[in-house]
Amino acid sequence: MTNWRLWVGGVSTSFIICIALFGSFFAPYEKDYVEPSGYYYNGPDDFGMHASPYPPSKEHLLGTDEWGYDILTLLLYGAKYTIFVGIGVALLRIFIGGSLGIWFGLSGKNQKEANSFFGLLGSIPAFLILYFLLVGITINSPLSVIELVILQSLLMTLVGIPGVYAAVFSKTNELRGELFITATRALGAGKLRIMGKHIFPHLKGTLLAMFIKEIILVLTLIGQLGIFNLFLGGTILRLGGPPVYISISRDWSGLIGQWRSFVYNYQWILFYPLLAFILVLFSFYILSRGIELKQKATLQKYPHI
Repeated sequence: MTNWRLWVGGVSTSFIICIALFGSFFAPYEKDYVEPSGYYYNGPDDFGMHASPYPPSKEHLLGTDEWGYDILTLLLYGAKYTIFVGIGVALLRIFIGGSLGIWFGLSGKNQKEANSFFGLLGSIPAFLILYFLLVGITINSPLSVIELVILQSLLMTLVGIPGVYAAVFSKTNELRGELFITATRALGAGKLRIMGKHIFPHLKGTLLAMFIKEIILVLTLIGQLGIFNLFLGGTILRLGGPPVYISISRDWSGLIGQWRSFVYNYQWILFYPLLAFILVLFSFYILSRGIELKQKATLQKYPHI
């Protein structure tokens, strides 16, 4: 039976990554283009004033926001921050947490100390840690967009390592008692060789599935921070009236947080970035399910693996 989830997830995520890579080249307008407002006169019976936000039309396929920025353009320019930060942070979590999990899983000492430290760190909700660390840095920050993205990515990596470590440690600890590991040790193989030649090949499918799930967790965390106005790349806060929060990088979660007040009117402004963000999460979820089903089918076909 065809694993349609793997095919659909692979195609959709590949398309999303292409958008992140090349989206800005296909944007209909420049990033800072603003549709002008003003009066129009086409005759005695056709005159008046036009002003943002403009609804979807041939000129603006997804409409404009309240200041006249083209929504499609902002989505195409901001895609790279949302997608690549999610992938990059997940990759770092898997590499660091997975390496530590395998290393301590193969060790016969210092396991309790490592597990207690990572268990304590992992017991605190990641959102709470990041919120209190970033709330004084992200809003009206003197740092550049790239500097903030790097800082935010590193912090999101650190809070996610304990979960990856615990899962990989558990699986490695199970493999440590297998006969082929015992035999390899008896022949004098070192820990690094066992990790590279035996443990990693057995865990690579599991690590791949964990990687996709970590992308989903990172994107969800970015979305949670965006709802509380902590946007990737920084937040501009304008006062002098009702506070206005603006995403500098235009990442998708930032646009959702910036435009969430339009849930009651001009709904297209919020609908399109929200739809894009949901489609990204759904695509990675379908891909993760496809990978899991492929692993399950492989184990059923070759139960000795």
